[in-house]
Amino acid sequence: MEIFGLTIATELLELAIKLAFYILAVVLILAFYRSLTKKKDYGQMIHEIKEAPLEISNLLKDVTKRRILRTLHKERKYVSAISKEIGENAPRTRYHLNQLEKSRLVASFKLAREVYYTLTKRGEWSLNAMNYYYPITTLQWILTRLNKSMGAFRLRRFSEKKKVES
Repeated sequence: MEIFGLTIATELLELAIKLAFYILAVVLILAFYRSLTKKKDYGQMIHEIKEAPLEISNLLKDVTKRRILRTLHKERKYVSAISKEIGENAPRTRYHLNQLEKSRLVASFKLAREVYYTLTKRGEWSLNAMNYYYPITTLQWILTRLNKSMGAFRLRRFSEKKKVES
């Protein structure tokens, strides 16, 4: 029975409450996703990478060198492409690349007029260490900790196998 349209009003009110609940749920999910994928800025914060030799540990304390290693993760690149991606000028990027090359984290080779840089095996190990000690997002931090707790990830002390000559 309808008294002065109250049943219609209560149904509209219930519908409005449900709609507000769904909107709130979507907003909370988006906020949670944003907090997980927000990039972390370590700035001057330094982590000591215990498994790395002192030389590598000291190199990875520099933000620019970490950015360079992350850009070389998927493919080989030349200096201007790297400098554009990390937001630095070419001479400064070249300076950091030379330091990384001296420590054998990256290797260079020349094709035509460009010098291309790529990660070495030692550089790939350093990238794994960086992803553990300096994760880019909170989600990456959570995943590395879960993998470590489940035994799927173990960062071993870096050692280069030396060939024995006979």
